[in-house]
Amino acid sequence: MIGALIGAIIGFKAGSVIGMILLGYFGYAAETWIAENVFGRPSHKALVQESYFEALFTSIGKLAKVDGVVSAQEIQKCELIMQNMRLDNTQRKAAIRFFNLGKQSNFNINPVIDKFQRVTGRSFSVKQMFLEMLIEVAIAEGRINQAEWNFLEGVCSRIKFPQQLLIALVKMRGFNIQEESSRSRSGSYRKQTNHGNQRRQQWQPPKQHKVNAYEVLGVSSTDSKNDIRRAYKKLMSSHHPDKLIAKGLPPEMVEIAKKKTQTIQAAWEEVKELRGF
Repeated sequence: MIGALIGAIIGFKAGSVIGMILLGYFGYAAETWIAENVFGRPSHKALVQESYFEALFTSIGKLAKVDGVVSAQEIQKCELIMQNMRLDNTQRKAAIRFFNLGKQSNFNINPVIDKFQRVTGRSFSVKQMFLEMLIEVAIAEGRINQAEWNFLEGVCSRIKFPQQLLIALVKMRGFNIQEESSRSRSGSYRKQTNHGNQRRQQWQPPKQHKVNAYEVLGVSSTDSKNDIRRAYKKLMSSHHPDKLIAKGLPPEMVEIAKKKTQTIQAAWEEVKELRGF
């Protein structure tokens, strides 16, 4: 960080904005290289990868046990995630250890999530991939119960990920989460009335339906061509494997990211055919 600052100052003093940007970048790269190769410190990218792995599997364990019972479907989903990540034997043992740690009732996961937030910072795409893995576990039984939703919302809050985007990610998987629902401090859910007052609403598990191409893209069939194209490009960008790896996503997640982009691409092709784009 100091290298980037020094490089930027030199570039600024030279009177060039482009020089400030370039020297700032090269200063950061030089500082990173020295930290890794001279002092043996882990790079920021390595820290993100390490934190992602730990936070992912401890969170999966906590999420699976949050309603009191770890179901066979949740275990199968965790196994599928590990298979898709193509973990080697050592990585698999570490993932299982984190999972078992997370599901312990007395384990405080907040410090793990907070560490993940600190090292990822504004890496929105990495956070989104992280939440998508948790959502896959939450919907493993074909439903989302209140305890699971509370946990997902709590994680969203701690990593500074917009709740409305969490809702959108869940909707893309065919669940009818209501955007106007919000959680009070006591943990119960409330819904806004027509008069602007809030009344307590009993939690209704969102029902799942077959997802269509529009929902995969997070758009409506009535949206314009430009809006749909914009949503498609944004999704492809946020799930691009090379971009995610550059931001610190563990290499083991590449296969999952590739499958996601294939799903998005297929949905876009279907919408183009339906709408005659």
